[in-house]
Amino acid sequence: MGEAATDASPAKVGSPETCAGDAPQAKQMEKAVEGFRESFTPEPPTDDPKVEAAQVPATGDKVVIPADRITVDGKTLEEVILSNSTGVNSEDLNVNVEAGKIEDAWYVTNLDFDIG
Repeated sequence: MGEAATDASPAKVGSPETCAGDAPQAKQMEKAVEGFRESFTPEPPTDDPKVEAAQVPATGDKVVIPADRITVDGKTLEEVILSNSTGVNSEDLNVNVEAGKIEDAWYVTNLDFDIG
């Protein structure tokens, strides 16, 4: 993962200290990611899920990929989320993954998850 750009600093690759360990930011990320695990896991789950994102036009060094353009083991992320939900329908779901180009590679820098 990468760290999104802010007004004060450009986007940067997540460091081991940021992405793992006991640092407060690492613990916050771990808790957030764990909270999405069940919603983002297709049935039946696999040990090594294949994730693919459709190519979408970038705006500079940023791209936003909607959940219906990302597949997890052959199912769209939108389908996976809806199949794991309790009462959410496709009209209420708006999920986008933001990626930023950092040092000539693309990294996930943000997740926009809106229900309702």
